[in-house]
Amino acid sequence: MRRVLLVFALFILLLTACAAEAGATEEPSVPETEEPSVPIESTTEAPTESPVELTPVEDAVVTQLSESLDISPGDITVVSTEEVDWPNGCLGIQMEGLMCTQAIVPGFRVILEANGREVEYRTDEDATQIRPATVLMTWRREGGIAGFCDHLTVYLSGEAYKTSCKNDEFTEEQLTSLLSKAEISKLGEWIETYGDVNLDASDPKGVSDRMVVMLEFMGLGNQEAASAANEQELLDFAQSLHQELSK
Repeated sequence: MRRVLLVFALFILLLTACAAEAGATEEPSVPETEEPSVPIESTTEAPTESPVELTPVEDAVVTQLSESLDISPGDITVVSTEEVDWPNGCLGIQMEGLMCTQAIVPGFRVILEANGREVEYRTDEDATQIRPATVLMTWRREGGIAGFCDHLTVYLSGEAYKTSCKNDEFTEEQLTSLLSKAEISKLGEWIETYGDVNLDASDPKGVSDRMVVMLEFMGLGNQEAASAANEQELLDFAQSLHQELSK
């Protein structure tokens, strides 16, 4: 009997030791670690402003100013466009020696900005006729022994027009084709310096075969008087430009 009890006790002891060993070798479960989240960059690009689409009339006017000032069309801004019924075939722009048809012409007034300056153009409905309208300078020479009757108009947008009453001559050209870079630079200085300057270089009244020479300069500056030397410089410039247009 004692032997049986001893064997039974040994059997219980063996079972207990095996259970303890199994518990000691069991690896504790370790929770899996999550990968750190990486923010995903948005592939959506920020919206860009679409370029403003010009009307055919605006495009034609921008092209003319671009060629007149020899700058890129991208450097020109359309400030405004307005429908207008012009009073005559000259689109309401009067120049000495220029005849205009007397009929209403539907069209547009277009204001452009370039080089920090605003200029006006006038057109008919389909822009087959485009006329600058921001006058910078007028010059006229009349009388004298030769019987002059010449008129010159220069526009801030860079065009020059010459008319003569002798043969109904009408000539137009761009300043970039008539002047050197130095002359254009000098003209730019005058524009920024002078405001309204009126010069009268006519012969005294009562002189036989009196010649009248008048110049009006309408710049963007504040100075409305020039020295005698500068006045002569302006007069010489106008006469030289007129001669270039006469070639």
